[in-house]
Order: sequence, then structure tokens, then C-alpha cells
Amino acid sequence: MAQFSYKARSNDGQLTRGKLRAPTVERATALLRTHGLTPVDITPLDAGKNVLTRNVFGSPMNRKDLILFSRQLASMIQAGVPVLEALRAMEHQIDKKTFQETVRDLAYGVESGEALSQAMSKHSNVFNPFYLGVVRTGEASGRLSHALEVLANQIDQDYAFIQKVRAALIYPVFVVVVVIILSLIMLIFVLPQLTGLFSEAGVVLPWPTRLLIAVTGFFQRFWLLVILVAAALGVIARSYFKTPEGQYTFSSYLLRLPGIRTLIQKIYLARLSSVLETLFESDVPVIQSLTLARDAIGNRVYQRILVDTAKAVRDGASLSSVWQHEASIPPLLTTMVAVGERSGNVSRAFGEAARFFRRDVDAAFSSITVLIEPILIVVLGVGVGIVVAAVLLPIYNLVLVL
Repeated sequence: MAQFSYKARSNDGQLTRGKLRAPTVERATALLRTHGLTPVDITPLDAGKNVLTRNVFGSPMNRKDLILFSRQLASMIQAGVPVLEALRAMEHQIDKKTFQETVRDLAYGVESGEALSQAMSKHSNVFNPFYLGVVRTGEASGRLSHALEVLANQIDQDYAFIQKVRAALIYPVFVVVVVIILSLIMLIFVLPQLTGLFSEAGVVLPWPTRLLIAVTGFFQRFWLLVILVAAALGVIARSYFKTPEGQYTFSSYLLRLPGIRTLIQKIYLARLSSVLETLFESDVPVIQSLTLARDAIGNRVYQRILVDTAKAVRDGASLSSVWQHEASIPPLLTTMVAVGERSGNVSRAFGEAARFFRRDVDAAFSSITVLIEPILIVVLGVGVGIVVAAVLLPIYNLVLVL
């Protein structure tokens, strides 16, 4: 189906611009007229030449927009409102322009005869494969409103979890950045001025001062080289971590980080369990659920596990029998899944597992938030103490000399 850019006038004479999809120009004209718009200009868009019109800032809908969209659409469909009318009603209630354009394009797609999931698939930067898979299953089973409500709950849980992680990291990151900036100001502007005074007075400099002077002098002389080397290393690292091998290496390293590997593992397990609960609750077939869950998990190790599990399940194995041989899957989750398989309620087992891992992660973040302040005070106190001693000790020696 072709995409067109249009200019049209509404009934009150206002000029509007936008994009729509239709098989032909004639069909695009008819679609505009059904929306009360009089076409002024309709131009076919070439996907390869339309790079400059793309949204370079990412998705036109953030997580909160997607939660709102899913809940409202689920409520209207549950109330018996047809999908097309529900989309049109939402379009007129939305203030965010990019969000509105996305919903309008979905309405055009549905009006052109596409299924909702098919119209959504043209917006891969908004609706990921996991979202589309659940919507397709909801359409096939006649439970679209339930599928959208389940998706809204899943995205809402993810959003709340991400907010907790960000809240736990804001304070330490802010403190560290401020201390680094203040230390750089002291090293670049204060210490060099004092160095000349110390040299003229013949004061013997203590080792902290000599160390800081050497570091400051090095960066003053070779700052351009340092920036170039850092940029080159950054480009090389980024290129490597974009490869499948690099991504798998990074994911493996995250799960082996000393001290916090258990926490990181539980974060991914909570995500994995929650996604699989959503898929099984939406009656998505097992193999398709594993494939969609792979697309929703950002860790390559767990993606590999899900791929291997899908192959084994296709050959007749059970989830628990495969996972009991995986080091990154704890026995607790394997046991809960095995019980769910025997009782015929795997979605409930994954739901309980997700809640268990989330509670553990929440407790860990609460402990980290409490402990991180005294740890930061000690670490930063030592660092600031060295810098202050490097500046004050020579001044003290200078006073003694005078």
C-alpha cells in the first residue's frame, strides 16, 4: 500500500497537512473526503527519498502515551465501539501532534480494510513485535479489548520499574558529576596559579601535590590527544558492541558483575517472567510466545536461552526441562514453571515468579538507596581530601618557611 503526503482544507477553511496510506490516489482522495477534508494536493511519497521527513528523535509515542492509548482503546472496544470509531474518537482527544498523527494513520489503515495489527505494523518505532503479537492473538481470538488491557498493564509495570531504577540512580550520579566538575575547576584554574608561587618560594611539595600537578600538566599539554584517543576508543567500542558477538559479550559480562550480578539477573528475570505471563495469559501459542519474549528482552544471553527453548519445545520438550540446564535460570523459576506445567496454568506461575523477582529487586534498590549515601560520603570524602591536601599542605609549608 502506497503512502501519500496531502494538503487539504477542512469545512471551516483551515489548511491541514499530513500523511496517509491508500492503494491509489483516488482512494486517498475518498478517505480524505470521508473525514470532512477537501484535498488540495496529494503527492506519493518515496520511502527511500523521504529520509528528511522521518522522526529523528525516536518514537512519536512514549511509554505513557502507549499506556493511555492501549487503555482507552481497550475500554471503548469493550463498550462495543468499533475499532475505527474508537481510533477516530481518540484522534480528536489527543493534543500531542506526533501521537495524533500516528492514531490518524492507524484509522486510515483500518478504514482501508487492514486489521489493527497490520496497521500498527507500519509503525515499528511505536509498536514492537511483542505488542503486535499480542494484538494479533487478540484479534484472532475475538478478545482484542482484553489483549490491549493486558498490554497496558505490562507497559505500566515496565514504566514503574524503570522509574524506580532511575530514581535510585539520580542522587549518586548527580553527586559524582558535581564533585568531578568542582575537582576539574580546582585542578585547571586554582592549582596552576599556586604552582608558580610554590616554585618561587622553594617549598618542597608533598606527593599529592606533585601527583596532581603532573596530571594537570599532562592534560594541559595533551588534551587534544586525550580527546582524540577517547573518541577513537568510543567509536571502536560502539562498533564492537553493535555486533552480535559484542552484544552477547556485554550481556554475559553484566550477568557476571561482582557484587550486583544477582540483582541484574533478577531484573532480567522479572522482565522475562512478566512478558511471558502476558503472552500466555493472552493465549499466544508457546513457541510464538518464546519468540516474542525474545524480542522484548534486551539481554542477549536470555535471548539465546529463549531461542534454544523454542527449538527444544518444538521437538517435544517442556520449558522446565530445558531451563534446568541453564545457569542463568535459577532453580526457583524452573520449579515454579514445572508446577505451572503440571497444573496447566503456566501464566499464573510466571505471574507469581514476576512478582517474586520484583519484590526482591525493590528490596535491593531500597537497601542500595539507604547504603549509597554513606558509601558516597566516604569515597568522595577521601577523593576530596586528597585534592584539598594537595592544595593546602604546600600553603602550610609556605607559611612555615616565611
